[in-house]
Amino acid sequence: MVKPFWEHLEDLRWSLIKSIIALFVGFNICMVFANRILKFLTVPLYRVVPDPEHFLQTFDVMGGFMLWMKLSFYGGLVLAAPFIFYYLTQFILPALKQKEKKLVMPVFLYGTLLFVAGTATTYYGLLVPALKAFVQYNKWLNITTNWRVESYVEFVTQFMLAMGLTFEMPLVVLVLVRLGIISAATVQRSWKVMIVVSAAIAALVAPADPGSMLLMMAPMGVLIIITIWLAWIVEGRRKKARGETLDSDPEPMD
Repeated sequence: MVKPFWEHLEDLRWSLIKSIIALFVGFNICMVFANRILKFLTVPLYRVVPDPEHFLQTFDVMGGFMLWMKLSFYGGLVLAAPFIFYYLTQFILPALKQKEKKLVMPVFLYGTLLFVAGTATTYYGLLVPALKAFVQYNKWLNITTNWRVESYVEFVTQFMLAMGLTFEMPLVVLVLVRLGIISAATVQRSWKVMIVVSAAIAALVAPADPGSMLLMMAPMGVLIIITIWLAWIVEGRRKKARGETLDSDPEPMD
């Protein structure tokens, strides 16, 4: 039975309310651990400057308080993300076809792993070279380097977020191939487009500096190669499965 439009709106309203509640709970939990979150974010700085505790400063009366709020919000969003995804999925699930429903849980699991892989790549591999480069720029220009802690946290979180989102690109492409919306050949021909899309994500979310963009190009290139390779595998399996159930499911358009 098809639900009336107003019932769909009511379901959406409750999904949003539950998502906000999840974010509120995560925010309050992270308020207690904001100092540990900041310590975690400043660990890479120990490999760049000798005294990070005095290197980061705030020049605003409410600087520490506002940073506390930002750290709590960022951390709360990370904690609430699985619940938000679940509530929104419960809202859209009835509208999905059976084969699309089967992809929801794998997409969630692999999407989470890819996002963590992207942020970990930034945290453990890219942050230190980027920070060292910025310190060297200042030395070359004979500028004394002391960073605002708010600016540092914003840079680190945006950089990690940009790489996390960029690492989701293979999953999006493979889902489209799995559903038969695009073909592996199209993916292979569109490698330039994938580079442009990844660069656009980085430009929108990442710190606006050429150094960070260049550091992101290497893992992006590897991701594109892996995506093309996996697209052929996924398409081969899809065609094989469809050959076995050809009578019950018509061939989708590529």
